[in-house]
Amino acid sequence: MCCKMIVSFLVVTLAVASAGVPGGPVDANINDEDVQKALRFAVAQYNRQSNDEFVRKVSKVIKVQQQVVAGMNYIFTVKLGRTNCKKGGVETLCAIHKDPKVARVRRTVSTLQYCDYLFTFLDFHVKSVPCCFFF
Repeated sequence: MCCKMIVSFLVVTLAVASAGVPGGPVDANINDEDVQKALRFAVAQYNRQSNDEFVRKVSKVIKVQQQVVAGMNYIFTVKLGRTNCKKGGVETLCAIHKDPKVARVRRTVSTLQYCDYLFTFLDFHVKSVPCCFFF
């Protein structure tokens, strides 16, 4: 009897541990429409806040997570490549320049369920690293 209780306890403990922290960030699908909207917002805000005269675009998505809160947090870790387009111009046809400098960015974007895509930032971390660092 005692052995069955211990085994049952271990099975439940293992199931809870493998599920992750309740309410914690979980991997998200980059192709999800809401994730894409939040990523576009994050990149646009990055370009507005950076001192670089050129626009940056996502060259590689490293990790995307989401976390259910009062709305939804989206946590992006992406590589941003510098384009050949200056800020303030037409930014839709900008190709990523073959510049060795790439910014690795981690941003958290928060949405509120009762609003239509009201995005705000919870944190902002940028680390500039050479491209070859990611090989």
